[in-house]
Amino acid sequence: MTIKLNELLNSRITDTESARKLTIRNETKAYKVYKIPLDLCHYNDKNGRIATYISEHISNGNTLNKGDLENYNKTLENFIYKSNSTALDATKNNINNFGQRVAGVVLNDGRIIDGNRRFTALRKLNQENGKDLYFEAVILNPEEGIDQKDIKRLELNLQHAEERQVDYDPIDNLVDVYRDLIENKLFSEKEYAESTNKKPSEVTLLMKKSDLMVQFLEFINAAGKYYIARDLALDGPLQEMVRILETQFKGIDVRTILSSTHKDKGEQAEYIRVRNALFTAVFSKRKLNETDVKGDLSREIREMGKFIINSSNREDFLEEIDEIVEEVYETFQEIDSVDVSTVREAGKELAEVRKQAQNIIEKHVEDSRLVTAKAKPVDLLNKAFDDLKRIEVEQVKRMDPVTEQEFLLVFDEVKKKLKEFEEALNA
Repeated sequence: MTIKLNELLNSRITDTESARKLTIRNETKAYKVYKIPLDLCHYNDKNGRIATYISEHISNGNTLNKGDLENYNKTLENFIYKSNSTALDATKNNINNFGQRVAGVVLNDGRIIDGNRRFTALRKLNQENGKDLYFEAVILNPEEGIDQKDIKRLELNLQHAEERQVDYDPIDNLVDVYRDLIENKLFSEKEYAESTNKKPSEVTLLMKKSDLMVQFLEFINAAGKYYIARDLALDGPLQEMVRILETQFKGIDVRTILSSTHKDKGEQAEYIRVRNALFTAVFSKRKLNETDVKGDLSREIREMGKFIINSSNREDFLEEIDEIVEEVYETFQEIDSVDVSTVREAGKELAEVRKQAQNIIEKHVEDSRLVTAKAKPVDLLNKAFDDLKRIEVEQVKRMDPVTEQEFLLVFDEVKKKLKEFEEALNA
């Protein structure tokens, strides 16, 4: 059955005295709010908040059938609840005590653009007490000239740009960014920044992280299975890896380095080598099973960048870990269908390999730390000498008596310190 809400106005759908201001196509105006029976509304399967849950649902061989609207809603209701059950329970209690205070936004076919959590809370209250409840919302009709881009821009504006906390899982957000800006090219970076009230540099970083997330999933033979990235909590490590890779390979962009138009094939090959070593580090160091030690993976990847990838011992490290990278990659490529459970099983199967990788990483980090520590006195002395060279002899000659006295006090302290260094070197 095709739902057209505008045909049910003044019958099943009734007016309220409220309005909600929305900005559509750069025009802000107040839209009337209506009371809509719950059975006439349905969740948006393109909702970024639950992108990874839908990815998991589809990957497991399931479908989303709007022909059976109640079962469709039950499935997505479960995803909405799991995405943040604490916030949902708080919303439910608030609505139960005070009613729905903020109106949602729905399309004429009943698809919810804004207000999925409020809709979920109302559904759960209806299930608990059996009372007839209504979803209060603005109704927008695409047939009146609002296209898909307008709808998505409004959704982004309501979820990101308004002054309220956005509690997206960061990986769900990256999936949304990847689909809208890279895969479907629905928005330019500038348009997305304007719609979400973000700085262009923030949007660029989100795009790079999302593209690197896709590269990681391809590495473990799990293309499109974004829920695995969510389960591994990859947001922080992805950010560190983007910085490491783009620092190591000056002038490259992780989004375009692997393009067929990139002329330097050697650089591409080296990028893949370094990137895959970082991916293997994520798999080796992330807690996958109860026996694994939990650590701060973002910090550990950052240290890899500082003390290995961007240091003089990079090549030794890569040569030592190459075989482990290959074994991890081939293990995943041989799995028919990778999911969260098979990632954990692979973690158990490769427990010794993961341990070897951790030992190699830790050894090279520690070696580099020692080299850095040994070089520190030389670095500091060089910096001090650079500062001394900035003092002109003519300025010293022309100092007034008070300044000269202060200078001599410091000068004596410097001579004492240099004497200590000399004695240490001769000891």
